[in-house]
Amino acid sequence: MKNIHEYSSNIFISIQVSIFYYTYISIEAIYISPCATWNTVGITIIGTNSPGNASNQLNVPQGMFLHQQNNTIYVADTNNRRIQMFSLDSTSSTAITVASNIDSMSAIYVDDNGLTMYVALRYENRIEKWIKSGVNGEQVGNQCKQCTGVWLDNEKNVYMTESGTHSVLRWSVETNTSTVVAGRIDAHGSTSDHLYFPRGIYMNRLNNVFYITDMRNNRIQKLNMNSQESITVAGSKDGISGYDNSKLASPIHVWVNEESDVIYIADSENNRIQRWLPNALIGNTIAGGAGRGDANNQLSSPNALAFDNLGNLYVCDGNNHRIQMFQLIGNQTCPIIINCSYSLFKKIPTISINTIMFLSLMMLIDIRFN
Repeated sequence: MKNIHEYSSNIFISIQVSIFYYTYISIEAIYISPCATWNTVGITIIGTNSPGNASNQLNVPQGMFLHQQNNTIYVADTNNRRIQMFSLDSTSSTAITVASNIDSMSAIYVDDNGLTMYVALRYENRIEKWIKSGVNGEQVGNQCKQCTGVWLDNEKNVYMTESGTHSVLRWSVETNTSTVVAGRIDAHGSTSDHLYFPRGIYMNRLNNVFYITDMRNNRIQKLNMNSQESITVAGSKDGISGYDNSKLASPIHVWVNEESDVIYIADSENNRIQRWLPNALIGNTIAGGAGRGDANNQLSSPNALAFDNLGNLYVCDGNNHRIQMFQLIGNQTCPIIINCSYSLFKKIPTISINTIMFLSLMMLIDIRFN
């Protein structure tokens, strides 16, 4: 039998191995605390504050997607009729055109492989699938009237916001058919089963819950995949717009932290990015909110947002023809009292849970064979 010192040494080695192992394979992005803070002065990483068609310019960008696996940003450069790709690892402010001659883009989604793009064409009334650097796109599903948002689930089914009929459609890759999953066709309203000109969509692929920016109702709606009844998780459930922290005004895009269920919103008419915690009645501004303008602490009709692997915030600042980056400056843990329903384990980064599980396994192996 090993003595206590030798056994302790083995445990210490197991801890080191497990931490190294999970640090290497598990961290794709840092855990963003619900109480994180960002520098309110942004940095322009793409664009020049004026419209243009050079490789370092944009012209009314209307969509953005940050692909975390390859650390790149894809921008729907709408008035230039092109999709621009920008590497966050590059020190240059120039972008590469990966698709062109595309009309009326309003949103973009890039698949996990980084090679396939799905583009919502608002006035062309369809979703197109593009292979990166392809010459032409291929229509996905049937007509999507005033199509303004697009997302994919784990089975590659395509979700599209059909703003013109106040509904959200799901196109099945297996059956090549579309079904209504939210709202009522050609019937708008503010009840839980209605939408009013929805725009953006975000699906949490961990639990098949999706979120819709119900733009004319000035709210964010949350739905389970198998239910058309939605709940309001940000903004006024009655559809009332406003400028204080309890209201939204024409929200266009929503992004969800899938570990904490914290919601981030491009609140376009208020020219700000809002954060809403689970079950909260009010949000708080994390970027913009200093009036419409082109200063580095201002936004003008923001229409998309995303976070990189380091927790920095990126905003598609449409009317300023630029992409702004707001650096993460504080990632402090929230006080327990911030939300009593917020699970303790949701506050712990995934790596911590993984490390504990792996450490336990290593210790059992150590005991079994020694």
